[in-house]
Parts: sequence; structure tokens; C-alpha cells
Amino acid sequence: MQAIIFANRSAAELAPLNRQYSAALMPLVNKALIEYTLEDLSCAGITHAKLVVANRASEIEAHIGTGAKWNLTIDYFLSKPEEDVNSVLQRMHLDPQQTQLVVRGDIIRTPCITRFIDFAAKINHTFVLASMGNQNPGLLMLPAGRSHGASLNWPMAELPQHQQRSINQVLHGKTFHLDSIENFAAATRYIIEHADEFAIKGRKVDSMGAAGLYLGQQTQCPSFAEQTLHGSIGTNSYIHPAVHCKNLIVIGQNCFIEDSELNDSIIMPNTYVGKNLTVKNQIISQDYIIDIAKNTWVKVDDTSLVAACQSGVKQQQTPSLLHRLMGCALLVLASPLMLISLMVAKITHPDHPISCLNASSNQQRTIQLYEIAVSSQILAKLPQLWHVAKGNLLLFGASATLNQQAKYGVFGPVQLLLDKDAPEEEIELVEMEFQQLSQLGYVKRLWQLV
Repeated sequence: MQAIIFANRSAAELAPLNRQYSAALMPLVNKALIEYTLEDLSCAGITHAKLVVANRASEIEAHIGTGAKWNLTIDYFLSKPEEDVNSVLQRMHLDPQQTQLVVRGDIIRTPCITRFIDFAAKINHTFVLASMGNQNPGLLMLPAGRSHGASLNWPMAELPQHQQRSINQVLHGKTFHLDSIENFAAATRYIIEHADEFAIKGRKVDSMGAAGLYLGQQTQCPSFAEQTLHGSIGTNSYIHPAVHCKNLIVIGQNCFIEDSELNDSIIMPNTYVGKNLTVKNQIISQDYIIDIAKNTWVKVDDTSLVAACQSGVKQQQTPSLLHRLMGCALLVLASPLMLISLMVAKITHPDHPISCLNASSNQQRTIQLYEIAVSSQILAKLPQLWHVAKGNLLLFGASATLNQQAKYGVFGPVQLLLDKDAPEEEIELVEMEFQQLSQLGYVKRLWQLV
């Protein structure tokens, strides 16, 4: 059986966390949200899955890969953010007679997929309407549920009270749609309180909290044996010996917590918390402080209070000598065209014949890109060949004006094919298609599209 996993919501309801994470990779008790669904699928014996992604698609693919970690073979399918489920399924051209599981991977539910599949298999010609704690758990079995795909659309609708020609299945457990900061915090608490069901990472250590405290590898922290807390602390984090924790505490990986007091709070990954702070019923995510009860947030500019911990950077790309020589040769050959383009731009745009943009090189340095004000995007970007000759950019690659984990180049799909005001989601989808291509592959694919 194949599973189709929808992880294409924008997570706007979880602002400002959606500025740092996609819904699928939202850290929830030191695991990416989608990992809970992948683990449930693996336990149910599913071996193949299609993963429907939209925002930050390249980051999701980089995190999950082929799915081998979960004994899955995962293929990726691009969609618009929160695209209608029926529309996506129609574009997949699925076998109408094949049994397939459709599941939302950007919500959290008590592991239940095995129970759902087993029940649906007994009545495979009847639509099974699953519920969990009076919530829609985001599960659908095809082909019986083919006309009910809208039940998995985001935002998720309430369960229908009376559904003809269907059988109800009540699944034990709880579902959280993560449609608010408060719901996100409630899901965190529930997972900690049901740690065995959700397979929380880390070893259990002594504390006075009833639900237990789970500690990740390579984390330095004081003994919490005399403190009343429960929760989870991620890998590679440092907790100052004088830190006092109380009640539910979740600290992500790669965090640095100075002498402060934490109470019923969540510290997201890669976050620094400064000295003498009292953090109560809040979420701190790098430079954001979020009040859970009030659903308000503030961005903090004082890095002595809260800030981002830099855990990793984009791997530097060093172009080969041959590539740089090719850039030099093209720069010389293109000089006459560049001169003509400048003359045309001076006539058509006398005030601004050349524009300058700030960008990033493949060595993570800030560089300036010059563009000639002509309609042809190829001619407009000829001055940027200088950066190919210097080794700052590749000839073909992702746009250097966008902050992303990619190899930057002068020419690419975003630079040549999209308008400057193209939506971020469209840019991400286009870049993902080209991300793994070689320089020759870029040329071939661009030639097909131009």
C-alpha cells in the first residue's frame, strides 16, 4: 500500500514560527512535526509514500531525504500552498482501483494508522469516517473515500455529524491541528505526558516531575533531581548550572541557556537565552518571544537577552579553475554585447541605466550585482560574469539575491523566467526542480523552457 502525505500548509496560524520553519519541519518536542506521521506509517508497514510539499520544499526534502530512516521510499510531489486535496490527487493520475492511504503530515495525532488501515481493510468498499477526540485526524482511504478528499483540506473542517453511506471509526487518543500557538503548546504538553506512545527522543533522567524528563545526547546541564519539572532537552545544548526550571520545559537542540528561570515554557532549537531572565508560559524562538496565553509576540533586537545560536552554515562552494576561466572567456566575448546594451539602456532609461543589488556569494560574502536596464534578462546580467571569473558565483545556479541553501549562479530559472515580484512559493517550487542539476543539466533544462 502507498501513502500520500499532505504537508503543504503555510502555517500562518503559528506566526512568527512560520518565518523560521515550514509546518512539516516545525520542531515539536525535539522532532520535526512530519516525523511523527512517518514513524506511524512505518509502524503500520507502509513502505512507499508520496509527499506533497509546497513552502520550503527544498528544506523538507533535505531533512527527510529518500525516507530510508523510516524504512520508507518517498517521492516528492509539488503543490501550491494549501492546494485543494482533490485537485492534487487528480494531478497524480492515481489508479482508481488501487487502495491508498491519504494522510495529513502537518498535524499531530496519537499513533493510530495501523488501527485505521486494519479497520478500513475489513470494509474496503465503504468510506470510513475516522474521528479522534471529536477531531478530524486527517485520515482517508482510497478508493472508497475518493469523493471525500475535501475533508483533508486546510484549514481542516469539522467532522460531519451525519454522513450517508459511511461507517464511523472512533480512534482512541487525541488530535491537534496546530492551528494556533495555544494549540501548539497543548500538543507539546500532551506528547510529554504520553512519551511512550510518541517515542520521545533522549534518555529519561531523574527529576521531581511526574511525567519524566528526557535528555538528548551531548547536552550539558545541571542535575534536575531536586527540581519539579518534566519535558525534553535536545541534543548539543548547554544549560547553565544555576538555571532553575519548573513545570513543563522543552528545550530544543543547539541551545545555550544562561542563568535564568524557566517555567512552563518552550525554547525552540538554535536559541540563546541570556542572564537573569524570567521566562513563564512563553515560547522563545531565536529572537522572538511569544506569549502563549495572549498569542502575541515581539522580535527582540538585544542579543544579550535572546538571539539565534548559529549551529550550521551553508557549505561553501569553490568553483573549479576551469569554471573561472570559462567565466573570463565569456566576459571577454560578451564585452561588445555589454557595451551595446549599456548604450541602449542609456537611451531608454537615462536616469538609471544600471541597477545594483546586494547578494550573497557562494563563500557567504556580501557582493554587489549589477544589471543593465534592458528587457533581455540574459543581456541584463552580462556584467555579473565578472563574479564567475572571480569565483564568487557559478555560471548557472540559484538566485544569489535570495537567502537559501543552494549554489548561487548568474543564470537560472528565477533570474531568467520569473518576474521580480513573483511569489515566494513559486520561487521555491522552481528552485527545487533545478536544485540537484549539474551545470550541464541547468543548460539543458533552461533550453527546454526558454
